Amino acid sequence: MKKIFTFAAVVCAAMMMVSCGASKKVAQAPAQPGNPFGPGEIYEPPCTEIDTPEYFGATGIAIGAQARIAELQLNALENAKDMIRRKMQHAYKGAIDNYMNTLGTNAGTDIESKLEAGGTQVIDLIVNEVSANCGPKYSSVDEKGDVTCFIGIRIPKKALAETIVDNVRDNVSEDEELKIRFKEDEFRKRTLENFERFK
Repeated sequence: MKKIFTFAAVVCAAMMMVSCGASKKVAQAPAQPGNPFGPGEIYEPPCTEIDTPEYFGATGIAIGAQARIAELQLNALENAKDMIRRKMQHAYKGAIDNYMNTLGTNAGTDIESKLEAGGTQVIDLIVNEVSANCGPKYSSVDEKGDVTCFIGIRIPKKALAETIVDNVRDNVSEDEELKIRFKEDEFRKRTLENFERFK
């Protein structure tokens, strides 16, 4: 029994030494400094679209083999669309919450459901049709033969708010009771205000 314990202790000590040696080598590996977007000290993608009071913006990035450059362009655009869609939906949900607070707690969920459905429909349609505002732009080929593609997109907030409100008004007007409770001007104001604050 003593021999087994001693053997186990030796094996454990050997494993710890090997393990420590491996981690030491990893820790000593040289870093790869440098700007991933070209020369200079400011690390900014070549197609930068950000949120402003007037626009929702997003920069899509895709990395892959140089031979797949056309596919990379599509992937970068889809990446940008996904980001901008999420931001728009988040801002719109905030606008609905603000508007519902003005109606009071007895407003019910029917009108909230109509608002959410109408806005989501418009956001999806607009995002699906958006095209690049910047790019595509590509990095140089790296040592693995890969390139990085950048595409920037933006969507005007005021036009988006107007389209959403018009669509929601049309949806609400189908129900006489909801039509009476829906305050279009207030909803338009709250939607635009919430979009402009999102930056």
